[in-house]
Amino acid sequence: MNPEHDLPRASGEERAVVAGQLGREPAPFRVAARCPAGLPSVIENERRREMPTTFWVTCPSLTAAISRIEAGGGVRRAQAEIGAEAVDAVHAEHLRRYGSRVAGVGAGGEPGRVKCLHAFTALQLSGALPNPVAAWTLERLEDPYLDPSRCPGCVGRMEERA
Repeated sequence: MNPEHDLPRASGEERAVVAGQLGREPAPFRVAARCPAGLPSVIENERRREMPTTFWVTCPSLTAAISRIEAGGGVRRAQAEIGAEAVDAVHAEHLRRYGSRVAGVGAGGEPGRVKCLHAFTALQLSGALPNPVAAWTLERLEDPYLDPSRCPGCVGRMEERA
């Protein structure tokens, strides 16, 4: 875990929520950001060699919204519009802080490579590393949270709060 972001370890309830969001039991993590309903939306994974992605989007609505952008050619468009130098600067800072490039992108590969919009966006939403790829992605999201078909529990929580 990153000492710069001293987040409390996930509670049993948070582990259960994230397991439901992911459809599997998660590796050790901390909640790094929450959705408007107060549930985990981004987690910070414990750093391990087999888990190169440090920050992970877990909210089903947010994941689906970002996936729609990726499916429409968003990764290539983001790379082209943002530019290799800016993307490589984010990779370099992530490497300095966490010991790997964003989403485990290998060094020496294609300059300015964006492998996954989700990983860059998770970095920004967590507050760990604001970056131009996430800003580009977030500008294109219509309704990233509280899709009733994907997050009925969140919608219900928000209705209870109102």
